Amino acid sequence: MIVLCLTYETGIMSVMSTAARREGSAALFWLLIIGLLVAGAWWYWKQQPPEDAPEMTGPPEGSQEVIVNFLQDGDSLQVTALAAGPVIGVTEPVQLRLLGIDAPEMHTDNGQPQCWADTAKAELNQLAPSGGRLWLRGDTQPQDVYGRYLVYAWTKTGIFVNERLASLGAVRELSIPPNYAYEQQLHNKIAEARTEKRGLWGACIN
Repeated sequence: MIVLCLTYETGIMSVMSTAARREGSAALFWLLIIGLLVAGAWWYWKQQPPEDAPEMTGPPEGSQEVIVNFLQDGDSLQVTALAAGPVIGVTEPVQLRLLGIDAPEMHTDNGQPQCWADTAKAELNQLAPSGGRLWLRGDTQPQDVYGRYLVYAWTKTGIFVNERLASLGAVRELSIPPNYAYEQQLHNKIAEARTEKRGLWGACIN
C-alpha cells in the first residue's frame, strides 16, 4: 500500500512538473511573440515619414502672397509679389532667403554642389514649384546685406516650408539675429532629423 501511494504521489508530482514546464514554455513563447510584435511595431514606426504639427487649412493670417519665379537652391528663390504688402513692398521680382535654415550650396569654389544640395533644392521645388504660390511672413530684420528678403513661407494648404525642409533633413540650422520668431520650432525639427539621420544627416554627416 505504501509503495502504491508513493508511486501515485510520484506520478502526480511528475505530471505537475511536466505541466509546470509546459506552462513555463508557453509563457516564454508568448513573451517571445510579444517581443517580436513590439520590435516590429518599433521598426514600422521608424520607417514612417516624420510627422509635423497638424497642418493649418491655409496660410497664417497677415501673410503676403507671392508667385514663385525660380529656385536658386534649397533655401533661396526668386518671387514676385502680387501686390505691395507687409513683407515685400514692390511688385518687381525679388530674392528671398528662408529664415532659420541653411541648405547645402549648389555652387562652390570647385564648381560642384555640396552633398545633398540637389535633393534639398528638389524638396523645396515640391513645395514651391515655378509658377506656384507662397505666402510670406517676415521677422525683425526685413533684408540681409545682399538685399534678399528674409522670410518664413507657407503653402496654400498651410504647410510651413521652413519647418518641412528642417523635418526632412534637407537643411542645417542657421539663426540670423535678430530673427528668432520660429527659432525654437525649427531647432526642434532639425534636432529630430539629425537624431533620426534623415536626409543629409544620414548621407553627408558622420
